Amino acid sequence: RTAPVVLQAFVVLGALALPASAAAPTGQAGPVLPPASAEPATAPVASAVAAALEGPLSDAALGGSVGAVVIDVATDAVVFDQEGTSPRSTASNEKVFTAASVLSALGPDHRLVTTVTWDPTTSSLTIVGAGDPTLASVAAEGSSPGELADEVVEQVDAGTSIALRYDTSLFTGPALAPGWDSAYPAMGIAAPVSALVVDRARIPGSDARESDPALAAASMFARMLAERGLDVDGPQPGTAIGSVIADTESVALATMVETMLTESDNDMSEQLAHLAGAALTGTGSFESGAQATKEALTALGVPTTGLVSVDGSGLSYDDVASPSTLASVIAAVAGTSSPSWSWPIITGLPIAGLTGTLNDRFLSGEAAATVALQAQSAASLPITVSFGSAVSISASASASISLSTVTTAEVNPLPQSPLAVDVTRMVVLEAPDGIVALEAPNGIVVILDPPSLTVYA
Repeated sequence: RTAPVVLQAFVVLGALALPASAAAPTGQAGPVLPPASAEPATAPVASAVAAALEGPLSDAALGGSVGAVVIDVATDAVVFDQEGTSPRSTASNEKVFTAASVLSALGPDHRLVTTVTWDPTTSSLTIVGAGDPTLASVAAEGSSPGELADEVVEQVDAGTSIALRYDTSLFTGPALAPGWDSAYPAMGIAAPVSALVVDRARIPGSDARESDPALAAASMFARMLAERGLDVDGPQPGTAIGSVIADTESVALATMVETMLTESDNDMSEQLAHLAGAALTGTGSFESGAQATKEALTALGVPTTGLVSVDGSGLSYDDVASPSTLASVIAAVAGTSSPSWSWPIITGLPIAGLTGTLNDRFLSGEAAATVALQAQSAASLPITVSFGSAVSISASASASISLSTVTTAEVNPLPQSPLAVDVTRMVVLEAPDGIVALEAPNGIVVILDPPSLTVYA
């Protein structure tokens, strides 16, 4: 959405380096150099940063009020500040706050467990929502109502008449946040928030969301049970009774956070914010989620003056924060003293020109993104891949390989290659001779194999 004012936070990440894992090269390897220099990077100079930002920040397209902050995470020094303490509409930057809140509350390894209870005395079967945003009718991994149905029929005899209930008591309060347009579900922007949702509450064949996600999920579960030979009455809302006879476990919270940030997933962010609120107060709501967000940022040492959070996605115009708050959160989770739970925030942020909602941004010109990787095949050699109008691979200290063309294509499934990597997009760069294969921990794979260099991201 278009905000009335612009909030920008620039964070200089300094020397944030991760070792690349080795990949088996195919064919004759090219020349090998010693490891890249271990000399520390040059610290950003405030005057140089200001000079570099003067033009972009004065662009009329940004409007008449632009706030920006630059922090050197190596020193925590603020090297640029333009109206940095003035609260502004956060938009999807709010998801960074949500990520910090839920990760600090539950941890990156936490998994959500959706359960089914059975009370034979009343023939009541209850599916209990756990706030899992990844519950899917067809799931290659993670949670699935089909798994629940399979487990139920192992415990309940075929032909048994059951009364199906669904319990969503983990979340309370309104399903739409203050400041949301009531048409958001029908427009496919965000679903009403519920503790029980399947397939992100999407209506099959449409981007629109179900008006009652829990009822839709429970109805799907009822059909699955009927297909397995049970006589199902309902579903009806109710509280779980009896004992647990089935459960299905989600993927790790780290994976959810990474997906939420990379794809700017509104539905996932709202459920994660509610989960953070539930961890803090016992029940998830927009109100408890906002409380959890503020407490999490405060615990990180982040300035929260002027912060107002009314949802977890940033869809509401009531969400505001200062550039200083946003930059400080990124600096806190990217620095050398970052909390152990915070790594999915950095790995989940979309990369301009490569991943998620930024995959079509900054593809050319001076704003082209630059990715520097430490390659490892037969031995180490430095490889720098710059995406944009001036693309080159530094293959040796005295020479570089110029790449002639840059094209993009959607790829699913992954074409055959020396590495098995789950990707959804690739960038193909034509190059001359040489063979290198490597995988970076952040999911970027570089394969130099005549006659082309392929970068998977």
